[in-house]
Amino acid sequence: MKINIENFKNFYSSFLGRSVVQIISKKILLLWPDFNNSNNAVIGYGFPFLGIFKSNFQRLFFLIPKKFGLLNFFVEDKNLTVSINENTLPIDDLSIDRLLVVNCFEYLYDHKKFLREAWRVLKKDGEIIIIVPNKLGFWRFFYKKTLKSLRTFSSYELDLLLSNNFFTLIDIEYCLFIPPSKKKFLINKLKLFEFLNNPLTKYFSGVIVIKGKKNYLAPITKDKKLINQKIKVDIKA
Repeated sequence: MKINIENFKNFYSSFLGRSVVQIISKKILLLWPDFNNSNNAVIGYGFPFLGIFKSNFQRLFFLIPKKFGLLNFFVEDKNLTVSINENTLPIDDLSIDRLLVVNCFEYLYDHKKFLREAWRVLKKDGEIIIIVPNKLGFWRFFYKKTLKSLRTFSSYELDLLLSNNFFTLIDIEYCLFIPPSKKKFLINKLKLFEFLNNPLTKYFSGVIVIKGKKNYLAPITKDKKLINQKIKVDIKA
């Protein structure tokens, strides 16, 4: 299935897309309330979420999988935008404090390789947030049809992927509790309902936001090599 970056651009420029960004951004800020002069990387189509990095960070990388196509994106200083292979990240070992994975994880073929790369680039106390469509949620068909998602996830699957790849689960948030709609009055209801959710509705949320921390004491097999992958593509700043 071909992934077209125009699908992301069209969706996030719509009223529904902008509302989704507002809702998900609040969840991210709930898990990361302060960036504490950190080095950060965003993998996937993460430009709509630039607003969460308002200040108090040292460096910010936007890493776009090559399968999405090319995109020119310009912001102020402290930003690097790179087209990458998601299984060989062009970042030095132990150099990133926080890694945000959005509009990416659901398009991967090898989640194990990706998480091992994420483990490599994160610092000793580094954290990762992964945002994915919920397998049981009302938005799963929207993600597959409109955004060409390859798969969806349950919170159990995400927890298992993290724990099997040297990460410790820290927290899980859920959002988007009513089906997607193009009608503005229903979208406004969507925003309202985010504050009315309960332990039962989380199983049908559209999106899962999961936070993990690098397990630095995890063993590495002898044949596993940590590679300092140098940037070999043009950087657009």
